[in-house]
Amino acid sequence: MQGEAIAGRHVLKGVLWISVILVLFSTSWGLCRESPFANGHFWEKDGLFLHYRMWFPEHPRRKILFIHGLGGSTFSWRYAPDFLLQEGYCIVAVDLPGFGYSQRATGRFLRAEVQARLLLDFLEFLDQTLLPEGLSHVPWCLVGHSMGGKIAFLMSFKEPERFLGVLFVDAAFRGPSLRFFRVFTTFPPLRGCWVTFIRNVFLAPSRIRRFLARAYGRKPSASEVEGYLTPLRLPGTARSLLSLVNQASSLRLAAFSERPHPPFLLLWGERDRFVPRWQAEKFREVFPETPLVVIPGASHCPMETHPEECYSVVIEFYNALALR
Repeated sequence: MQGEAIAGRHVLKGVLWISVILVLFSTSWGLCRESPFANGHFWEKDGLFLHYRMWFPEHPRRKILFIHGLGGSTFSWRYAPDFLLQEGYCIVAVDLPGFGYSQRATGRFLRAEVQARLLLDFLEFLDQTLLPEGLSHVPWCLVGHSMGGKIAFLMSFKEPERFLGVLFVDAAFRGPSLRFFRVFTTFPPLRGCWVTFIRNVFLAPSRIRRFLARAYGRKPSASEVEGYLTPLRLPGTARSLLSLVNQASSLRLAAFSERPHPPFLLLWGERDRFVPRWQAEKFREVFPETPLVVIPGASHCPMETHPEECYSVVIEFYNALALR
C-alpha cells in the first residue's frame, strides 16, 4: 500500500508539472483569430501569422510601409491615412511578430535579421497579389519607428533596389547590453517567473500609462492607453517580450558604410528620453549625407503627438526623391 501511495504521489506530481509546462508554453504562440479592424488582414509565412492593415487612395501613385517600435502596433500609425491618402499613398502598417494582433512568437522570429527578411517577403506578397497593377513595380517608401527603425535599416541593405528611400523615426539602432541579465532570464527554472513578472508588472495598465507619458512627453488619453494595452493583453505577449529582450543586440553601423543603400532621412523628437538625439548624430558619422529633422517639443512618438509636422516631413522627403 505504501508503494502505491508513493507511486500515486509521483503520478500527481508529474501531472502538475505537465500542467505548468502547458500553461507556460501554450501562450508562446498565441494568435488573435480575427482582426478587430475592417481593413485588417493576416498573412502567413513559415507557420507564423502577421497582422496588417491597408488603406487604398482613390488614385494610387505610391506605396508605403510603416513598422512600429517596441510595444507598438498598427495603432501607432493611426494618423497616417489623414495625411497620406490624399497624396495618393497606398498605406500598409504591419504588426511585428509578438506585437499588435500578430501571432505571439519566441526564438528566431524575434531576431531583427529574420524580421527584415520576413517583411521583404511580405512586400513581395503584396506586390504580387494585392496591390493595383500600376503599383507593383513602383519602389516602396519605408518608415520605421524606434525598434522598427533597425528592421527597416536591415531591409534597405538586403534589397536596396526595392525602396525609394527610408525614413527613420527616433530609431533605436543600439540595443541595451544585457549579457549578464540573460544568465537569469534564460535559466529554465526562472523563465516562468520572469514571464509572470513581465505580465503582472511591466504590462500592468499603470505601467503602460507611465511608459506612454514618457514616450509622448505628456499625459496620454484613456483611448491612447487602451490602444496600446488591448493587444498587449493577448496571451503570450509576456513570453514574446522576454524572448525579445534575450535577443536584443546593437547594429554595427560601420559594417554597412560601404554598401549600397537607398536615401535615408532621420526624424527625431527634440525631447526624446528613450532614444537620445546623440544616436542620430552617431548614425550621421557613418552616413554623413543623411539629413536630420528635429521636431520641436516632440518626444519619442512624434507621429502620434505631432502628426502634422511628422507626416509633412514624410511627404516632402518622398516627393523630393520621386523628382530625382
